[in-house]
Amino acid sequence: MLKRNLNVIYYEFVKLTKIWLSYPIIFLFFTIFPLIWVLPFIFQGKALVGSFSSIPFKELTGSENYLAFLLLGSIVSTYVFSGLWGVGNSLREETYWGTLEYLILSPTNPLVILIGKTLTEFVYATITVVVQALIIVLILGVKITLAKLLPIILIILLLLIGFYGFAIAFAGFTLLLKEVEGWIRTLEWVFYLFSPIRYPVEINPITKFIASFIPLTYALLAIRAIVLLNKSIYSLSKILLILGVIDVVLITVAIFLFRFLEKKTRELGTIGGY
Repeated sequence: MLKRNLNVIYYEFVKLTKIWLSYPIIFLFFTIFPLIWVLPFIFQGKALVGSFSSIPFKELTGSENYLAFLLLGSIVSTYVFSGLWGVGNSLREETYWGTLEYLILSPTNPLVILIGKTLTEFVYATITVVVQALIIVLILGVKITLAKLLPIILIILLLLIGFYGFAIAFAGFTLLLKEVEGWIRTLEWVFYLFSPIRYPVEINPITKFIASFIPLTYALLAIRAIVLLNKSIYSLSKILLILGVIDVVLITVAIFLFRFLEKKTRELGTIGGY
């Protein structure tokens, strides 16, 4: 059983990779996108404050390096949004390709297929993240040592376990509703507004309060503390505990929701609906 499931995950990865490589423009886009995405913020920071550092910004975050703050937010959010779009909307893509019915009616557990899609999205997101990290290190001069890198990887994994589980629940809604793009776009902008991806949420009491309920907030606070403020992983144990608890809750709820929604879709007989 384990070997068969691993084979399914492997071939799901191979399938999606072949699809991506069939469209070189997509690969090119995600290669240069990290640089293009950050350019407007470079120009914006230069235009507004005349440099990439700001004393008021340091009072809110502990660091005056606005651009490094922004790029770290971009790196972490890349993983989150790849989960929402790539995994949450993955079954919708199978509808476009005409293969959804075969996947759902096959002996393979749909959750195993989604794990394959999740790992594939993780690899693609990592390629983008590596480019962004190189910008931080080579252009901005921010030092990321091995002592910093290992805790960062741990924090990102803790964040992704929960968020990719959340994305699997969204995939279940895709089965039932057939279209979740509107919901994903709404969540995307909620995260941009109420989590510290592009700016410190401490600037407003409302954003600060709502941000405390979003796991992305804790991951960003911890990673920026390590990279920009040279904090140790031990001083962030409370944040790690919070992320761990969130992971358990989200994974449990996600598996339950997906199975419930899959069963509901089968009962309604709308798996093949468009």
